[in-house]
Amino acid sequence: LRCWARGNPPPHLECTKDGETFPAGVPHHVTRADAGTYHCQATNPLGTAVQNVTVWVHCEWRRGAGGL
Repeated sequence: LRCWARGNPPPHLECTKDGETFPAGVPHHVTRADAGTYHCQATNPLGTAVQNVTVWVHCEWRRGAGGL
């Protein structure tokens, strides 16, 4: 999971989940605790773009592959 944005000039990116800052541009291994809605806002001198993204985490367990 990684939050990012691009633009010219490059935007400042701020992402949050449940009111807590989520580090933009840093790859993050996903667990079930990461499921939820993320609010991302990209801003540069030309304006602001906002996007809400809902992440669902599905873990599949298989017998013989570390599962039960």
